[in-house]
Amino acid sequence: MKPLVLPGEALSFIAGGGRDVDTAKLGLTLTAGEHVRVTDDRGNEVALGVADPENTRLRIFATLEDRFPAVDGALIGWRVERAMRLRKLLGLPGEDAAYRLLNGAGDGVPGFTCDVLGRYAVLYAYATGLVPLGRQLADAVRGFAGLDGVVLKVRARGGAAAPAQEVVGATPPERITARERGVPFEIHPHGGLNVGLFTDMREHRVGLARIAQDRAVLNLFSYTGALSVTCARAGAASVTSVDTSAGVQAWAQSNFRLSGLDPSDKRWRFEAGDAVRFLARAAKAKERYDLVIIDPPTFSTARGAPWTLDRDYPDLIAQAAEVIPEGGLLWLAANTHELGSLGRLAGKGLRKANRTGVVLDQGSLPPDYPTVLAQPRDRYLQVILLRV
Repeated sequence: MKPLVLPGEALSFIAGGGRDVDTAKLGLTLTAGEHVRVTDDRGNEVALGVADPENTRLRIFATLEDRFPAVDGALIGWRVERAMRLRKLLGLPGEDAAYRLLNGAGDGVPGFTCDVLGRYAVLYAYATGLVPLGRQLADAVRGFAGLDGVVLKVRARGGAAAPAQEVVGATPPERITARERGVPFEIHPHGGLNVGLFTDMREHRVGLARIAQDRAVLNLFSYTGALSVTCARAGAASVTSVDTSAGVQAWAQSNFRLSGLDPSDKRWRFEAGDAVRFLARAAKAKERYDLVIIDPPTFSTARGAPWTLDRDYPDLIAQAAEVIPEGGLLWLAANTHELGSLGRLAGKGLRKANRTGVVLDQGSLPPDYPTVLAQPRDRYLQVILLRV
């Protein structure tokens, strides 16, 4: 194992709980996946890490307090066992359950995340050089979570639509069903990076169910319809789901069927198209929605031009305000650590529409998404509920 001397600032970061050391300015020459023994300038061992030059990171897997001599199967097994104990404490595991089992640095496995989805799991390695370690993680996940198989996907920098992937254990079918608080969702484990259900939204779906009853709901960027299904099951008067992809709209309709909701029912509309154009038409037709949900992508070129949250979100919020009656609700989400305050952007958008908002609720990641205090950017999710 290669010894590596780090400067004082990096050592202080590790001592404070940091697990993803930024190596961009350290002038290090490391091989992807290389295991290193971190020391101070006196040769005292500080931590054990794995090199990830693809992301200019040194991933710290153990410190002296962990008392492990190497980043090996024993350490990996201990990390997964500890992570599983937390999820059991939270009451998440169960037959066909969906939840996050491993969340990077927060679970002591920086560079990896893992979602359990029914009898299978999807494990993400955030660099190709981490794949050998990912195979060990997949074996441990299968054992401690009692699963049939794990799909290991490489979530490399750049976000390829068709990531490199392999299966550890039994190969899952093309489509499986996983349940979140008893609600079934269709999962495509062999698909791209997104397999159909964002587990970080679980607690926010619970919140939506409390406010959707008897409301006319508009869900923009609806993807596979998980938020739409939540509202429909909660007794919404109507739910309109808007997404640019006809394919994911068909997927959303399948999720409605799994919940015993007939997609042909006139209460449930599925519009394949652009959210901005839909809002323009809806405003012109004087349509009104008691609850508008906006959970957009961080970045998109679906309209032929780059669309980014920080620049374009306020305009979208202003448009949405035009179809919300007095006292209606606006539910906003942002899935990025680059964004500042979502409330600030909401205020900017509402001012453009000559409207005001009252904050009813705010939230972030659920407890199965632990993050370390030393890395506040890891808490990427922002959700806010406003009365307009």
